[in-house]
Amino acid sequence: GIWLRGEPFRFKMLRVLLFFAGAAGALASTFEDAQRLPFKGYCAKAPQAQQSGFPEAPPAHVLQEAKLQLSGIQLVFRHGARDLSSDKPCFKPMRQAFKNCSVQTLVSFTGLSPSEPLPLVREVLDAYPLRELHLPGSGYTSGLRGCGLGVLLDAAIPQTKALAAELRRYFPRLPAMPSRNTTRLYSTGKLRTEATLFLMQRELFGDTPGVRLFSRPVSSDPWDLNQHCPRAGLARHARHYKSGPNLITRRFPDFARRWKQAAGTDFQPGFKDCLLVATCSEQHTLHLPQLLQPGSPLFKEALRVSLKMYQEHYMRDPEALHLLAAPVLIELEHFMIMQATQGSPLLAMWATHDTTILVFLAALGVWDGQWPPYTDTVVLEVYKESDSTSLSNESYFRFLHHGVPVVFPWCETQEKEIRSHLIPGLCNVKSFLPPWITPYRNLQRLRDACARTDPVGTDAEFLYEDHLLHSQSDGFMESLWSRNSCVMYALSCGVFMFLGYCWRELRELSNRNSQFGSAQLESLLSS
Repeated sequence: GIWLRGEPFRFKMLRVLLFFAGAAGALASTFEDAQRLPFKGYCAKAPQAQQSGFPEAPPAHVLQEAKLQLSGIQLVFRHGARDLSSDKPCFKPMRQAFKNCSVQTLVSFTGLSPSEPLPLVREVLDAYPLRELHLPGSGYTSGLRGCGLGVLLDAAIPQTKALAAELRRYFPRLPAMPSRNTTRLYSTGKLRTEATLFLMQRELFGDTPGVRLFSRPVSSDPWDLNQHCPRAGLARHARHYKSGPNLITRRFPDFARRWKQAAGTDFQPGFKDCLLVATCSEQHTLHLPQLLQPGSPLFKEALRVSLKMYQEHYMRDPEALHLLAAPVLIELEHFMIMQATQGSPLLAMWATHDTTILVFLAALGVWDGQWPPYTDTVVLEVYKESDSTSLSNESYFRFLHHGVPVVFPWCETQEKEIRSHLIPGLCNVKSFLPPWITPYRNLQRLRDACARTDPVGTDAEFLYEDHLLHSQSDGFMESLWSRNSCVMYALSCGVFMFLGYCWRELRELSNRNSQFGSAQLESLLSS
């Protein structure tokens, strides 16, 4: 009966299948491209990396022709170069000397006397106790002084200055002095993001006293992915992710053996931090073993395996990504609407971390599989109509990453035809967030969704074990499993949408073709 309808329905089905197959294939191809050059541009050398990663503002004549004016921007950015963020013995022996950090933690009060007291300067001891074989101090601690865990290195200073210079060049309408009506500064409670934002505002506005920096407790800050959400699991941060003890050996046996010979340890995806910190600091602060020197085959393979494991880890559970990203995205939307309707704040800056940027890009479906480098930047532009006679009074935004406009597939407005040829990536502010976020606008529904626990194991080891137990596969199935799990997610969505489309077409067919007997029709619909 379907085929008697002729060509159109067959072509419709074929287009649906090709669309989802093409989307899944494109996603797999993008992630594989990232694996060919894993952690590309991670060190973000100043000023070239900051210059190439920042967008070009639309020229004045383009804005005039589009009858738009830039009414505000938001800047989401990662901090600059840091030392190791956690105490992991990546190889034996590890010789680190993180002392080239100019960031100082101060302890002080205000209002004690007309002449304010000088602050106490904190020095950190025993930042990496697991790596210390000989403890000359009390017997339990070495007393070695250093920068501390995840503290900015001196290389972060020129990186942050270059980022501020690009922002000043890109947005010359910056206020001369920050105020509550013109500027919003937010940082996570980590020293590296606070120090980055301090240096950014100093480069932009000079030594302005009393500038307010907003933050939240680290333990509950969604900008640090620390909100209470058992459903999302505990391994949200790269430093917390640890694969099962046998996973690397089973999936990459030859690599695991060579790593063990060269490093003396069992490889973990988080060891990429040791490789990258040593490389970016030119091994002045951390020395790599001879067989793991930057550019060596084993070094490249280790980064490739690490990135592949993180891609699978973050993309295997889309609902967890949505729950983690929802508060951040809704807060961005809130300030975007304020900029569109009230014109303030003119500038909002959010100092955050690589995994936060990765998670909300992945939740929006626009992560390319590459790890966010130092000073990675997402720019949100907000435009208002400059024509006072316009009756629509609409506002628009652009989402830019690596200086390139990102077009969201759910952004379907007439502005695509009218103004996007002048300003690529333009979209109505009303279409900023995807449809999946609708239920999470209700805080109680978000909390209820987060309170659920995932009955499936959260470690990639469980997924791989389940595959080994239940699969009677040949090489094709093993190859399919090795693809990123988000591809399988996209294919599953495609199948369900395709079945729904078929059901609709069959119902329409039943209404149009009276020659079908009722028994035949019921049998066909059931099948």
